[in-house]
Amino acid sequence: MAILGKIRQRSFILIVIIALALFSFVLADVIQSGGFSQTSNNVGSINGKDIPFEEFRIKVGNTEKSGQGMSNIQAVNQVWNQEINLALLTEELEKLGIRIGENHLIETLKADPNFGQNPSFQNELKQFDINKYREYIKSSSNPDEVKFFENVEENANINAKYQLYSSLVKSGFLLLKMMQNLNIT
Repeated sequence: MAILGKIRQRSFILIVIIALALFSFVLADVIQSGGFSQTSNNVGSINGKDIPFEEFRIKVGNTEKSGQGMSNIQAVNQVWNQEINLALLTEELEKLGIRIGENHLIETLKADPNFGQNPSFQNELKQFDINKYREYIKSSSNPDEVKFFENVEENANINAKYQLYSSLVKSGFLLLKMMQNLNIT
């Protein structure tokens, strides 16, 4: 009881200390973000790469449309997790120096049903034609459509690199298992 009485006597000092702590917390955040006048158009940052709000919003909208019965929160979480995975995967692929050639990119685009079986991108033999694909992109006057196809190629590039990386890892495990079976370790 004596301690509670002393706290009550010095309640003004306690309130001032709490107010200073809160003020310093807010002030530190303002100083770290660069001041009051600066507004951010980014949702967040992953490994130093900013994620623009508008691109994130479009991806969330597309995810909501494609996922039956998916709530906005579920779509946001799914897109954010994809962004994290993509950033980490891209960084690791760059560290490893994994590159793909033009033919590998074309094969990846062929495998995508939205592009490989699209009549706009097929030749007379009903096969995917990269020249028709690129010509279609060049002839497009819609900047959103051009941006969409740039993203498609970027995603196909990353997908092809990931497939190559997965094949290398599987081959390594297979070789390790064969060496263990032969007692070569």
